[in-house]
Amino acid sequence: MKNLFIFNSDFRLKDNPALYRASHSGDSLDALFIFNQQKWRDHNESDLKIAFQIEHLKILSKELDDLNIPLKVIFANGIKEEAPKIIEYVTSNNIHNVFVNKEYGLNEIQRNSDLERDLKKVGVKHHIFDSSIFTPDSIKTQSETFFKVYTPFSKAFRSKLSTKQIEVLGIPKKQSSKQQNSDEIPAIDLQPNKKEILDLYEIGEENALQKLEQFLDQKILRYKEERDIPSIDGTSSLSPYLSSGVLSSKQCLHYVLGKHSENDIGVRTWVNEIIWREFYKYILFHNPRVSKNLSFAEKYDDFPWSENKEHFDSWCIGKTGVPIIDAAMFQLNSTGWMHNRLRMIVAMYLTKNLLIDWRKGEKYFMEHLIDGDFASNNGGWQWSASTGVDAAPYFRIFNPVTQSERFDKDGIFIKKWLPQLSLVKNIHDPSSEERKEIGYSLHLVDLKDSRKRAIDVFSNFSK
Repeated sequence: MKNLFIFNSDFRLKDNPALYRASHSGDSLDALFIFNQQKWRDHNESDLKIAFQIEHLKILSKELDDLNIPLKVIFANGIKEEAPKIIEYVTSNNIHNVFVNKEYGLNEIQRNSDLERDLKKVGVKHHIFDSSIFTPDSIKTQSETFFKVYTPFSKAFRSKLSTKQIEVLGIPKKQSSKQQNSDEIPAIDLQPNKKEILDLYEIGEENALQKLEQFLDQKILRYKEERDIPSIDGTSSLSPYLSSGVLSSKQCLHYVLGKHSENDIGVRTWVNEIIWREFYKYILFHNPRVSKNLSFAEKYDDFPWSENKEHFDSWCIGKTGVPIIDAAMFQLNSTGWMHNRLRMIVAMYLTKNLLIDWRKGEKYFMEHLIDGDFASNNGGWQWSASTGVDAAPYFRIFNPVTQSERFDKDGIFIKKWLPQLSLVKNIHDPSSEERKEIGYSLHLVDLKDSRKRAIDVFSNFSK
């Protein structure tokens, strides 16, 4: 029997359930990648993230060759065209079984349903595997409904975790022979500055695993204290690999729990972050609204967001007049990544102080992040906008200046990205005179007044 494995968001050999099972249940195996630029545009995937995946795919292709598994490339124009293109490949290459890992987006669920139906018509079996730590339908409340708040979800998750040893799969089985050669993987056109950004990130599954090991050996015990300080390298820096499936959440838990005890607050805090990732995928699965560009809380579908284009454009390019906001946006635009604490600060400023629709910020992030993950990005933005699952109450609004003073006390991060502010007296909020002198933006809005306005608008809307 000849099997086919299809890469989706799982660019790794190790702990890849569908690829592993496909390699152990047939006489030969092809791997398939669907080059679908229209789908990437429809999903607002950044060209940086796709180029990152393509570079990993090139390495995977060589590693698969060593296992006698050819990597083939087919082209589609939009997600609806993927199932017919796969059927065309299957029938042309005498495939008996198709193996894929599950994705939780509404379009992806529909695509897999269409594919299963069409494969059945041509007598081919469709095998879907779940690469999550626990399947979304396996964690329920006592009343057999799904959780809508993180804390009880995490307790249920940890309860299951305590009764199950996390195991990860090895590399696929080498096939006895390779039936055809691998295809050349098309390149993604990147602007010169984006190519420079891509060079900042190490490519390859082994490099990702090494970064995981280094984090667990060197930084995790200080993670609780250092993760919120953007001027130091206190986070794991693994998000680009997790969002593209170069690493799995299961691998992260397997390695951390095999090396450390959760009695350590740094370890427990990082494990919580992994569980948050699983929680947002869980929400995506159980609440398809969030895949439809809608708020998790239906009542906010018609919220009167501001249409101030000048404010939004200024936010995008780091010209808000709030140093920590502007420095964070410069970091994003220059590196394709933003520190997690800063993501919350800039998101809350956009949605509360500027009262601009969270969907605009969500889209901008996805279009620029190398680690853009729809479930986590959507969840984070809706949390900040108070429209999502387990969201911040609408009256809880970060003061970005206070946040700056707390997490960038000496202005080290701000100075890195806004060096023109290095000599001002109050780097967190320079005086009007200093702003004029160095040519730095005035505030788009008064922070105190805009906070009061946001509370009034949300309060009146909620009545």
